[in-house]
Amino acid sequence: MTTFAIAMTYILITSLPFWVSIVMLAIAVKTLVKRHDKPMRWLVLWIIAVATLYGCHTVYFNHITSIVPITDTIYVAMNLLVYPLYQTYISEVTNRRPVSLRPKLLYLIFGLPALAAVLVGGTYIAMTAGQRLDFINANLYNGYTYSTTGLILLQEWLHTACHITFAGQVIIVLYFGFRDIRRFNSTIRQLYADTEHREIKYIPALLLIFILTSLLSAVVNVLGRDFFVDSYVVAFPAVGFSILLATLVWLGITQHFTIHDIPQEQEDETQQDDTKAERVPTAQSAQLYAKLEDIMNEQQTYLQQDILLNDVAKLLGTNRTYLLRALSSCAHMTFKEYINRKRIAHAEQLIANNPTMPKSEIATLSGYNSQSSFYRNYNLYRSKN
Repeated sequence: MTTFAIAMTYILITSLPFWVSIVMLAIAVKTLVKRHDKPMRWLVLWIIAVATLYGCHTVYFNHITSIVPITDTIYVAMNLLVYPLYQTYISEVTNRRPVSLRPKLLYLIFGLPALAAVLVGGTYIAMTAGQRLDFINANLYNGYTYSTTGLILLQEWLHTACHITFAGQVIIVLYFGFRDIRRFNSTIRQLYADTEHREIKYIPALLLIFILTSLLSAVVNVLGRDFFVDSYVVAFPAVGFSILLATLVWLGITQHFTIHDIPQEQEDETQQDDTKAERVPTAQSAQLYAKLEDIMNEQQTYLQQDILLNDVAKLLGTNRTYLLRALSSCAHMTFKEYINRKRIAHAEQLIANNPTMPKSEIATLSGYNSQSSFYRNYNLYRSKN
């Protein structure tokens, strides 16, 4: 391979996350124009921050040292902004009172990166041209301490403080991100039998991506960007971040249902039941559950597509809270699980009686409006014997 080809390959590898983020930004903006919803606005803002971050990466890895003081200042700010911005997006989807409605948190989210940029940028400005070049060559590209005094040492301290702060942000965002997603999906499962277009899609994948992104960020943060300079090892984080970024954006774009699509009183009831559910069924709960079983077996209400908890509660002449409590204490199930177990039992009976019947027809006759939802629930709830 010629020297030119090697150089071009290196440039393409190091700039891959930037171009992926630009493509995903264009897709997200197009989606925002169609939907005009608040979560998408935060997702677009997050992608802009990510694209800016990776643009600075590209400058750094390709040794454009004349503008590194500028791009490094921007990089420090964006590095401290991307994770809080993503958590802000998650909170818009899952939380009735998201981060955007908490001024103090917003000041912290945007104020900390701004402060870091002012301190790092101001120190670069205060340095002489020789000091800037020495710091960039020694600390940023070679990864060792150049000086024990003066502005160069101050700049080293500032960068170290930003690395530590970033690591702390990852832990905080992981905790609150997991909590908000789990709580949101738990509410959905309590209220709806068909959660396919409501739950945050591919929740295991999203949590896994969250973890992988955080671990990869932490590893790169600890090793330092200098570890990857002028080495094809950079291909691993470049490709990894590109895939994770594209997946996170795609999951965000396909997520339409938010907490604001659930009436406030219904959410309150599910949360109350989740924290104060009766573990031992009372006579009232047992009686209500028995009535539920009778109606389900006689009328096969579970075969109605997109059946809601509220519909079943009205049919029983009770309210959502008592029905949730009866399901929790007597069946130890969410509403989603209860309905889908009934549907899959019905599907198994259809298969046994009509072995040549197409699966698409079985899915429809069992209350499902999509084959993918049928197969997923069939694998979860079918009889194992």
